[in-house]
Amino acid sequence: MRKTELFIIAIMISSLPLVFYTNNSNAFTQNSSENPVETYAVLFDQFPTEVNGTVFCASLELKDSLLALGWLEENITIFLGEENMTKAIILEQLNHLEEVVDENDLVFIYITAHGHTYCRDVLDFNSWFQTEFFQIDTRNKVFLQESCYAGEFIRNFYGECFAMGSVGEYEVAIALIPGENDTWLLTEPPFAGGISSHFWTKSLIDIEADSSLDGVISLDEMYAHSLPKIKDCYEEVFQIDPDLATYVENLVGYTENYPHPRVMDNLFYDLTLNATDFIVNNENYLNEDDAEAPDILAPQTVYFTDEEEVELTFQIRDRSAFDIYCYVDGELDIFASESHDGTGTEFWNYTYNLEVQSNHNYNVSVAAMDDWSNRNENFTLVIFDGETDTAGFEFASLIFFTFPVVILYSIARKRKD
Repeated sequence: MRKTELFIIAIMISSLPLVFYTNNSNAFTQNSSENPVETYAVLFDQFPTEVNGTVFCASLELKDSLLALGWLEENITIFLGEENMTKAIILEQLNHLEEVVDENDLVFIYITAHGHTYCRDVLDFNSWFQTEFFQIDTRNKVFLQESCYAGEFIRNFYGECFAMGSVGEYEVAIALIPGENDTWLLTEPPFAGGISSHFWTKSLIDIEADSSLDGVISLDEMYAHSLPKIKDCYEEVFQIDPDLATYVENLVGYTENYPHPRVMDNLFYDLTLNATDFIVNNENYLNEDDAEAPDILAPQTVYFTDEEEVELTFQIRDRSAFDIYCYVDGELDIFASESHDGTGTEFWNYTYNLEVQSNHNYNVSVAAMDDWSNRNENFTLVIFDGETDTAGFEFASLIFFTFPVVILYSIARKRKD
């Protein structure tokens, strides 16, 4: 096997053996207790490959890590091959999860497939999957996707969950196929499937990923630990195969610091795929409130001269949904108030266009209150820096600006008992 056969863009993979594998088609079972804590995983893999009579793929590697984390084998269902991950089959699994899952359970769904040519063109993924996914009755839901342009699909996971794609919405993913022993050129031991999936799988059970030293690897820790390794592996692939690097460069525009995975972490607590911890400490994933106020970053001072409008950008993030209120010199701008879904760890840019007049200074304040009544605010001083026409205009007047007294009222979201 030539070395160029080792590195295949996921959207260009030729037909592979179509294999169906599942531990148990009726894998979703309840224990005899009244309402046990259950963990359910459904893994879809379009790219199984057979080497010397053995089937390899990312889903099988991922399954081994889940078992090491305390998952029951009968609650891990795997579908291999394109004919076993049709829209009808995926919908059937989602509908079954809707029937058996309640608020104290953990659900994990993984998909690796072609991006545009399958997820978009065949499955029409964005028109139905996210809607069905959020009908599963637990906020402890995890979705991981390895495909080209994965960020295009992940960006639509706005509800309570942890969702991550292997690459950005305009990037392609690379899958590796192990061959004979003397053809593997990477320093990383041979593996099958997407680069990101491999390092996600390893990081889930790597104690070095536990940066908080609490004995449990959260999904945020898995992401932080795996990303540098993913980027290093992509860089090595590009160095080994310049033709592939050129292809990606022409398609995407760059190969340095590649890729840029899309993450939607809309939970206000650290979720994990450690089934043992989830079951033993289940109350931590049910009763913990969001006690942190939204983060708001604001430019300290903005100067203007002869402009009629000044654009101000405030960066806001919170793991819960939040309401935004904008004040100019203490007066609420009712047309600027709006709401936004939780952003997780990412900042969202809120832009306010302030109409200004010469010889005037302004105090623009933005307040945010989340669904748990946590409130924060920050402000920007907007200062006229041109020639003044009024002798009595003094810079010192800024000192006497009255910061807005913001009285906000919100009813905290109530959980089901």
